[in-house]
Order: sequence, then structure tokens, then C-alpha cells
Amino acid sequence: MSTPGVWSDKDLDWILGRYGTFLVERTGTDIDEALANLQPFKDKIFIIQQLIQNDVSSTKIRLFLRRQMSIQYLVPASVIEYIKEHDLYNDNDTSSIDGKGKSKGTESSGRASPAVGGAARKT
Repeated sequence: MSTPGVWSDKDLDWILGRYGTFLVERTGTDIDEALANLQPFKDKIFIIQQLIQNDVSSTKIRLFLRRQMSIQYLVPASVIEYIKEHDLYNDNDTSSIDGKGKSKGTESSGRASPAVGGAARKT
């Protein structure tokens, strides 16, 4: 919401003006800079401070899957199952991803984080 031009003024006014929002801090983001363009709504924006570093994002999930890396410890098993069921981030058959975010039938390289099958796609 803080990136200029992504949301129309009408949409920002509708969403933030009527309902407000909670924003969760993200590693590497200057929260003051991010909120600079949203000053008219500052009384309806509530910041949730990041007490424990959590830099998991859809971009990171996409990158891990593209590189055939495990996402098992990044997201809950239910999220991995949802990704599988809805064919997210995967141009190939999602049946190649098991319930732990690992490739079925992919040989382990001995690394602690086995590969995950499938190429990434934008959702």
C-alpha cells in the first residue's frame, strides 16, 4: 500500500479511510519511509513490530521452489498442502511436491534441506 501508484487514491481512501489496516514490519523495510505516502491515514494504520526476524515472503517461497529447495521449515505443513492443492508456484504437476515441501522421487544430496520439485510461477 505504501508504494506510490500501486493503489489508486480511491482504493486507499476506501480501504484505509473506512477500515484501516494492520501492517507487519518486514526485515529490510524502513517503516517510516513506507508510511510517508500514507500520512492522511496514520490514525487508522497500526504497526505490528517484528520481535523475531521473519523474512518469509511469497518471493522467497517462489525462489526456493525455483531452486528446488525445501520450504518445509519456512511455512506450516498446511500451507505446503494449500500450495500443492491449488497448483501455486508450480508450472509442473504439483503431485511432485509431498506434504513437507520436498520433491517426491528426487534423490537427496545429503544436505539437510532436500529439494522441492517444480518450477516457480507468478501468482
